[in-house]
Amino acid sequence: MTMLSRFHRKNSCVQFWTLALTLTFAFPGYAQTQQNSAVTLADRIAQDRQTIQQAEQQHRSDEMIGYLWAVLASEYRKAGDFAASEDAYFKAIPLLDHSPTAARNYATALDNLAVLYLIYGRVEEAEQYNRRSAKVRSGLGFPLDQARSEEHMAEINLARHKFKVAAEEATRALEVMTRLDDPEKRDVASALNALAFSYCSQKDCAQGMEYAQRSLNLTRSSFGEESAPVAHSLMAVGFAEWKLGRLNNAGETMRSAIQMLRIQEGGESRGMLLAMLEYRNYLKGVHRDSEAKDIDQELALAMRQQTPVCATCVNVHTLSNAMK
Repeated sequence: MTMLSRFHRKNSCVQFWTLALTLTFAFPGYAQTQQNSAVTLADRIAQDRQTIQQAEQQHRSDEMIGYLWAVLASEYRKAGDFAASEDAYFKAIPLLDHSPTAARNYATALDNLAVLYLIYGRVEEAEQYNRRSAKVRSGLGFPLDQARSEEHMAEINLARHKFKVAAEEATRALEVMTRLDDPEKRDVASALNALAFSYCSQKDCAQGMEYAQRSLNLTRSSFGEESAPVAHSLMAVGFAEWKLGRLNNAGETMRSAIQMLRIQEGGESRGMLLAMLEYRNYLKGVHRDSEAKDIDQELALAMRQQTPVCATCVNVHTLSNAMK
């Protein structure tokens, strides 16, 4: 069976779509310099590596160096370099674990590693690190951090098609987030998206559409009409439209989201590839097989253009490994 033929499976890649809004680091105690928007991701990675080298030469604290490795891990994730991101997290986590003042940073690094694994379809490892993070967070007294862990567990259960459990977890997370005086809008949108996919996958898509529309309204008001968060919310709306039988609207909504992501994140980003994969599933679902094959070819080309180290750790099949 070829990589592309493995694509031809029923159902949707719902388990990944809420992830795009949940990858923000929440490391307190360190004021990171704002990066110039003109600086490329490759430049930031090079700067991060140089900063780590300097910190090690200056014998800075384990907490500081661990944090810097975790930031670098996040940059590698954005670049689509799974192996380098994983390696950076494995350097960050022991350093943070050994620092008596870094418990919150340590839990966040564990949680973000769980998210990395989920993006690449390694669900068992994602759950392992999510549970480790949640256990640490349960004793720290930061309700938002605990809600983030629960929302990420909802995404893991979406990957396993445990839609009812995922909806319960996302609901609890959303309740905590919305009680905060100034909730993080990206976290709220992620929980709403998880609920949209969960309910639509349980054939209660009228309720799912309500959550998707709430997410879209929130991201439009918070991040701007053409932003990446709006594009991710639009994918949830498009999924709901598809499951409600609004087929023409669904296709138009998904195409609009993909165009936004192409501009905001680039043509080979994980978010972009996953959006295309979901659109391809929609095309297959409405029997537009010729157009779906075109998407298959575009996805295969995008994967061949990934960095060599990443090409060894993920392919298009990995992105859709729960489509059974």
